[in-house]
Amino acid sequence: MLLPRTRLYVLAFLAPLALCGLAPSTATASVSLSGPHDVTHPLAMEQAGDSVAHSRLGALKPFTAAMRLAPRAALTASTPSNRPDREVFGFALASSLSDPTVGYPSWNFSALTTVAFFGLHVQNDGTFASDSGAAVWNSSQLTGLINTAHAAGTKVVLTIILQDFSPGTPNMCAGLSNASTTITDTVAQIAAKGVDGVNVDYEGLNGSCGRSDSSWARHAFTNMIANLRSHLPGGSYLSVDTYAGAAADPIGFFDVPGLAPWVDALFVMAYDLEYSNYARAPVNCSSFCLGPTAPLAGYYYNDWTAAAQYVAAAGASKVILGIPYYGRKACVASATPNQYPTGAVTADTYLDASGESTATGVQAGSYATHRDANDPQGDERWDTWINTTLNCTRELYWDDTTSLGLKYDLVNNDGLRGVGIWNLNYGGGAPELWQLLTAKFSTPWTSLGAVLASGPEATPFGPNRTDVFVRGGDNQVWHATWNGSSLGAWNALGGTITSGTGAVSWGANRLDVFARGQDNALWHIWWNGSAWSKWQSLGGVLASGPDVASWGPNRLDIFARGQDTKLWHLAWNGTSWSAWQSLGGSLTSDPSAVSWASNRIDVFARGQDNALWHIWWNGSAWGSWESLGGVITSGPDASSCGAGSIDVFAVGGNGAIFQKGFDGKWSSWLDLGGQWTADPGASCPPSSGAVDVFERGTDNSLWHTQVLAY
Repeated sequence: MLLPRTRLYVLAFLAPLALCGLAPSTATASVSLSGPHDVTHPLAMEQAGDSVAHSRLGALKPFTAAMRLAPRAALTASTPSNRPDREVFGFALASSLSDPTVGYPSWNFSALTTVAFFGLHVQNDGTFASDSGAAVWNSSQLTGLINTAHAAGTKVVLTIILQDFSPGTPNMCAGLSNASTTITDTVAQIAAKGVDGVNVDYEGLNGSCGRSDSSWARHAFTNMIANLRSHLPGGSYLSVDTYAGAAADPIGFFDVPGLAPWVDALFVMAYDLEYSNYARAPVNCSSFCLGPTAPLAGYYYNDWTAAAQYVAAAGASKVILGIPYYGRKACVASATPNQYPTGAVTADTYLDASGESTATGVQAGSYATHRDANDPQGDERWDTWINTTLNCTRELYWDDTTSLGLKYDLVNNDGLRGVGIWNLNYGGGAPELWQLLTAKFSTPWTSLGAVLASGPEATPFGPNRTDVFVRGGDNQVWHATWNGSSLGAWNALGGTITSGTGAVSWGANRLDVFARGQDNALWHIWWNGSAWSKWQSLGGVLASGPDVASWGPNRLDIFARGQDTKLWHLAWNGTSWSAWQSLGGSLTSDPSAVSWASNRIDVFARGQDNALWHIWWNGSAWGSWESLGGVITSGPDASSCGAGSIDVFAVGGNGAIFQKGFDGKWSSWLDLGGQWTADPGASCPPSSGAVDVFERGTDNSLWHTQVLAY
């Protein structure tokens, strides 16, 4: 159930984000649409920052050193977890921090990786203001936030705020001139409160600040961030909030390529874009008109473009795409899109927007919902209704779970570091928001028991069936079946093996399993529909476990690393085995092979540089080895859910499983979390579109998750 809309005391804390009582021309006066620099700076955070500084917070219990702060929880593969695979960063407004309906008590911390306390204001002399934000920072409310977050393994960081868009930006110039004081005070506050780092929200315009350098502000801010990094304790988190258009702005306030080496993340404030888009196609309004605050595409400034520009300038691993938990509304002349406001433009939090249809003053039968035709990829929502209190037609643009979900898909598809939420207080405890974050960014791992001496091998055997093979502690091959929801009983297939297994099904009721024996030869066993065969030696001298693919009935292609570290290939054509063939390369892991069409095979392995390497058979010849990058610490495993589709899984340098997909082009690596100790196994049952991934945990038991295929 959604929270009630009529919560006036909450709105007093949050304050209308921007524009309450402001005509659009006033709100955009500092932005030059004809100039290319700093035009996408948002109004939302500036207004909220002012609200935080001046809110009436009531009596607060002071923070004291005696208050015990919980350390951040450590997560391991032995603890089932729905922790996010990407960074999920949310701002926490001091002005309603502990409110039970919109503040941190209402949030699902298992869906968050980082919470930024917003915040402490920087004064001209570089020190922090003694305002309402500081009062909360020094109160028991902060203690509650930190303890709750750390108990869930979620980081808490301090946001330091300096925002100045006045002519000549005198406050920004003064603050940057005293950056050393701010750095000293920031480091002291982080240590005093036991938080995990800092988020820097400096919002201004580039300029000389009276110096000979026309870009002094840009250069001074970049230098400040570099110096802040050098003074932070090791392991501290550092992020900077930047404008949506900054990555393509060579002389704006933010030097994105210059900042990237010093920060963990760049939080891209990709909202309030209606104020940068209204005069451009597709709407071409002569003055401010309503539109999407965060269009996915279709408009000049949009999420797709911003993400691509930031990836090019800073790398995907540094980019957090900021999304809005709010929208904007106004009285308008008619219930048609992109209308000119006839009165003040006001802001709706997500909780308000989602409850507008049942709010007081809505004329019965007048409420209508729409999707923005200018941005069909983004499904941006806009609503219209007749407000009997204001005696006008109201128009509201906002992001519901449909449009938010498409933005989350962009984050995943582009391999960005994560998603950022402005801000958590505007969504409060709305269950659909937390469910969406979990669905898009969390990979739940489940323990299936057993004790493994190798990584698992998994192969699809039919709808809702995957066969799993492992080497047991007795060096036998053990086999169990996964039915889509549970694992059947284990049964021993005998043998004395010294590697993991390779397995494939090439027809109804047929399974072929391969492993390296004690003599380093390739050994083979198969299921014929009624019984398992005896083990058969196929010779060779293997330096790894084998893998096998089948591109047609009664066809088997086996791959292994030889003593010379090259990839070697053996094939069964239905009547006889070929000779072993060298395919070159320089491997440091077991290979993995998959076939997604007749006469097509793709083989993957870890190279000498610890990157993922790939070679393929196109039906007539083998291609050349290519590097797919990454830094992996295990052998890979590959699966295919359809023609032209491949998903590859491997353990990364941080011990987590990573996924890389191909559907015409290769994706970035996606972190699936956990801590793992062997090569993974992956299987895509027919027509499922989802990959079952199996791994050995730090407890040596078998673990499972399911992820969407690329």
